Amino acid sequence: MWTSHDQFLDVVSTHWSSDLYGTPMYLLCRRLKILKRPLKELNRLHFSHISEHVSRLETELATHQLSLHHDRDNHHLLDQEKLLRSKLSQLKFVEKQFFSQKIKCNFLKESDRGTKFFHELMNHNHRRNFIPAIMTGHGRQSSSLEEVGGVFVNYFQ
Repeated sequence: MWTSHDQFLDVVSTHWSSDLYGTPMYLLCRRLKILKRPLKELNRLHFSHISEHVSRLETELATHQLSLHHDRDNHHLLDQEKLLRSKLSQLKFVEKQFFSQKIKCNFLKESDRGTKFFHELMNHNHRRNFIPAIMTGHGRQSSSLEEVGGVFVNYFQ
């Protein structure tokens, strides 16, 4: 999400290139620590409460389109509408990235613990991918694991 912002690379390159001395692990940890505050500030200024920003911009665009509906020949209003649409599109993209990252984090957090959720998900995938029976070449149905495997091997040879 942050990488989509115009200032992201400038912020990272400015704070990453500080003169430090020490072991590579110390340098990495120290640079990350130095970078933490500017990235938090970038997040606070441009990405905090992203859903509220989207809803505010949607209402602003709706009122703007209403005024444009009454004055269709106004080129200034047309240009503003294009700008608002562009901003809204970009904000919705960022909001989508935010929620997809949040979902991934929740999934990894829940699945990494070996919880009931993770095991149920794996069992569901296993049941969905399992083939319990198959019709053999002779026209009879077989549910033996060896025969099912054999039928697949013979079919693809």
